[in-house]
Amino acid sequence: MQLFTNTGLLTITLDTGQDLTNATVTKILYKKPNGETGEWNASKSDTAITYDVSNKDIDIPGTWQFQAYVEIGGEMGRGEIVTQTFNKPL
Repeated sequence: MQLFTNTGLLTITLDTGQDLTNATVTKILYKKPNGETGEWNASKSDTAITYDVSNKDIDIPGTWQFQAYVEIGGEMGRGEIVTQTFNKPL
């Protein structure tokens, strides 16, 4: 499936494999193709965290990296790095 820049109606879901019931912080960390990094506050559900992308969130075409970040009981944890390519629309 091809995904495109500057498009909403997309949800990023990262499964942590951990019970997130007691998580106090849930974020999705990202790295843009140009090396710029940032984070989005994510919602939690069972073992996954999600973020609903808005139109301007994915603003640069190329391969993006995403990583789950959670805090449970004062401990920090990070998930696997996931990559996704976004194309420029016509």
